[in-house]
Amino acid sequence: MTIEIEFFGATGEVTGSCHLVTVGNHKILLDCGLIQGRAKDEARNRESFPFDPASIDAVVLSHAHIDHSGRLPLLVKSGFRGSIYTHRACRDLCRIMLKDSAFINEKDVQWENRKRARKGLDLIEAMYTVKDAQIAMKQFKGLVYQQKKRILPKVTLCLNDAGHILGSSIVELWLEDEGQQRKLVFSGDLG
Repeated sequence: MTIEIEFFGATGEVTGSCHLVTVGNHKILLDCGLIQGRAKDEARNRESFPFDPASIDAVVLSHAHIDHSGRLPLLVKSGFRGSIYTHRACRDLCRIMLKDSAFINEKDVQWENRKRARKGLDLIEAMYTVKDAQIAMKQFKGLVYQQKKRILPKVTLCLNDAGHILGSSIVELWLEDEGQQRKLVFSGDLG
């Protein structure tokens, strides 16, 4: 069995958690967070994903903090059509936090565009809107702790309490391929 894990965020920095697990023909994204910090770092949030969002089968979200969840509306806007699995409390927090993140982004872009217009520069678009955040929420599937759930034909998920924030999870994935099974554990943030 070959399991491939690609790290696209939270490597060499704390924010922007985003990890792609490929086993067989299944692709599971663990978190999809915003990069936060200096303006030049945050500008990377606007870059295209280093993978095709439409090729992702499922997302598993460890918790609602924006550095783990903040690019989910952009992922959906960019073509992801699968389910976003997380704890029910995390889903409920994301409903508030992603909408708030979108609202702040829209206001920041309005302010930036006023400056750009005065300088004769091209205007920019919001990374995602409140409506985009609401659309993304339709793909969320709320789960409970310590209950196995088959999320793809050869992928089973179980969430355990990470003790970080309400609804935060240690993610356990059972991956099957070529008659073998392996368990992958992703801690997200702990304590």
